[in-house]
Amino acid sequence: MVREVFLNIPLVDQIETAENVLYFLKQHYEKQLRVYHSTNMANLQSPSISDMPKGSIYGNSNEEKMTKFISAKMIVDGFNHTVEIGSYELKIVCQNVLGKITATDAMEKLYLERTRYYEVKRRALNEFADIFEMQTGCPDLHVYKQ
Repeated sequence: MVREVFLNIPLVDQIETAENVLYFLKQHYEKQLRVYHSTNMANLQSPSISDMPKGSIYGNSNEEKMTKFISAKMIVDGFNHTVEIGSYELKIVCQNVLGKITATDAMEKLYLERTRYYEVKRRALNEFADIFEMQTGCPDLHVYKQ
């Protein structure tokens, strides 16, 4: 504890961080994945200048779509890299959280009983937050103690 205060490192609430990562993966990540996969880059092009009036004068819809695509791509790439370099437990937990395998399957793959699995799951979700925040364009998912 003295070391953490001395180094001016904020204390992480591991339970709340795990919940925050769960929310991010189930809500935000899946939306970004849909945006990333549904964007047709061939339809996004630079605006052309014309002296003829057309469309809305508010904003640049192609620019907004490109910004959403780039943001989604950074999240998806950050997720992929996080899972790639993370522990085996992190990989299995992410598969479970995203609905690719059941909790029972995850427990079997990790050779864990129910209680121990949920401890490992919390640790893996905190590991995800640690790695993910270091990826380009990815948010810090930690929840810090006051």
